[in-house]
Amino acid sequence: MSMPCANVRAGQSAVRFHQVLGVASVHGRPMRRAIRLLPILLSWSALLHAAAPVEGRDYTTLNPPQPTTDSGHLMVTEFFSYQCPHCAAFSQPFAAWTRTLPADVRVERVAVSIGHPTWEPAARAYQALLAMKVLDKVDTPFFQAIHAQGLRLDTEQQITAWLATRGIDVQAFTAMYHSFGADAQFRVAETRARDHRVPSIPVLVIDGRYMVAIEDNGRFSDQLAKAGELIVKARQQRTATGGKKAQ
Repeated sequence: MSMPCANVRAGQSAVRFHQVLGVASVHGRPMRRAIRLLPILLSWSALLHAAAPVEGRDYTTLNPPQPTTDSGHLMVTEFFSYQCPHCAAFSQPFAAWTRTLPADVRVERVAVSIGHPTWEPAARAYQALLAMKVLDKVDTPFFQAIHAQGLRLDTEQQITAWLATRGIDVQAFTAMYHSFGADAQFRVAETRARDHRVPSIPVLVIDGRYMVAIEDNGRFSDQLAKAGELIVKARQQRTATGGKKAQ
């Protein structure tokens, strides 16, 4: 129901723009006036599209709120998979956005399979690489190998062989891949996805309270701006509850 309302407002604004311009023809004084007013009109257009996030359209509220992993920070949690083409497209805009966040915000990424057996090895590999502190070396190439180069990285063996080409110690990787710690972290990630009722990926969860399902519509900046506004909302929520995190 929100979209028709937005279209009505846009149409009304277009009428107002036309009235301000007073353009009866494309010749003479009216057109010069239109050119002079162009910066104002662009500002109005920006304001028109900068509406506050709308629940049910831009985000959903988690009920109950989910616990976060760091009560001292506002948490932004991304659920993703290397196997997901949508996640691959989102990865670089998301990474750039995270570098703009204020100091009281902490970002975490949670690799999950969301029920796809062939996605599980990549999620387990993420935990192993993270524990080895070599994830930064292969994070973007992992996406590129699957979605740009067309490599099949559906199994532990395929992933291990590819990591060898990236200069990763595969013996250390195999040991970590099968370690108790990496297995435990993978299981925790899968449980968190179920507890958050993640419908699809990529998804952002703001401080355990607000979920933004990222659409692959070519407007990641708009969606990230909405997420930024939800960070402000979550900060205000914490202030209203005495600085407590989601419980």
